[in-house]
Amino acid sequence: MAARLSIRSYSFVSHTHSHPYHQLVLPLVGSVDIDTGRHRGRASPGQCIITLAGDEHFFAPEKGSRFLVADLDQLPPNLQSLAQSFIRVSEPMQAFCYFARQQLEHRVNPELEQQMGSWFTRLLAEEDFQTAIDPRIERVLDYLQQNLQHDNSLAEQANLACLSLSQFKALFKKDLGQTPGQYLLGLRMEKARALLVHTDYAIGLIAEQVGYQDLSAFSHRFTRHFGHPPTKLRSR
Repeated sequence: MAARLSIRSYSFVSHTHSHPYHQLVLPLVGSVDIDTGRHRGRASPGQCIITLAGDEHFFAPEKGSRFLVADLDQLPPNLQSLAQSFIRVSEPMQAFCYFARQQLEHRVNPELEQQMGSWFTRLLAEEDFQTAIDPRIERVLDYLQQNLQHDNSLAEQANLACLSLSQFKALFKKDLGQTPGQYLLGLRMEKARALLVHTDYAIGLIAEQVGYQDLSAFSHRFTRHFGHPPTKLRSR
């Protein structure tokens, strides 16, 4: 089940239309206003728009926008269960989209394009999708993902979102279903596990990269989160 990938640079407002396959639009540069037939909204880099086969839709992109468009005959299970048309994608997934753009614009290679379409679909199936959220909270999420080594206090996060502390905590819980502390802990632990498995960095350095200056505190938290110490991943 390989996606058919292409790079689009729309310079017009589309007419209402549909097609017999599912279509995902992932902004790479600029934003787009789109009505998927189920939902209406605006999407920018880091998001994905889902248009189902047969749904009439139209879009109005910003001038100079560019998009990775994926046509699929079948959606992976994690997308089939979603009720939303606008979702966030992970940073690695977005990075793959930028890579795909570079490759598709470099040269024509049908075999490589088929393989990229297969990898796109496989990566898509592994995504833990979040529905599009309040832009103020999204700004905080982007900051946290890029600054895991910092303290990132609640007050700083609320200030970044231009909200009071109580408003920030309430809106964060509403949009993500967990507290800011729970979300940040999950990010740090997943990042630490990935570094432990895929790099030879010292455990102390990994602890620092995810915000722990005390190695014992990091080991304790990691063990509580995953049920085993970080050293276990290095003994494989």
